[in-house]
Amino acid sequence: MLFHGVPLHCINEAAMQYFVPARMIVAVLQIEGGKVGQANKNRNGTFDYGPMQVNSIWLKKIKKYGYTAYDLQYNPCVNVKVGTWILAQEIADSRVLWRGVGDYHSHTYLKNLKYSSKIRRVYNLINKYLAR
Repeated sequence: MLFHGVPLHCINEAAMQYFVPARMIVAVLQIEGGKVGQANKNRNGTFDYGPMQVNSIWLKKIKKYGYTAYDLQYNPCVNVKVGTWILAQEIADSRVLWRGVGDYHSHTYLKNLKYSSKIRRVYNLINKYLAR
């Protein structure tokens, strides 16, 4: 089973490794809307790669773990693993769940709030659907 081109087992592995609910990862995938092989250039000159739209600003940090822009762009399991690692760090650093989720996208208050609201809406829909 694939979610936005990402095998379910990759989502589950990232969820278990970084203690982020798989439903949260799926919600981020839905809102980010990225695809395997995609590289979107931002106005600030950075790029967002793959399904979780991992920003190129993270390349320096992930290089020491052996990951490259190519991996983020073309390997859905690496993309979700790195994206979930970033999401987990943002949540831990903020100490407030939804602020941390918003920080995955932006540390600017209004952009953070708008993004986290989108994620929360999708996350709640997933929970409602799966509760049936």
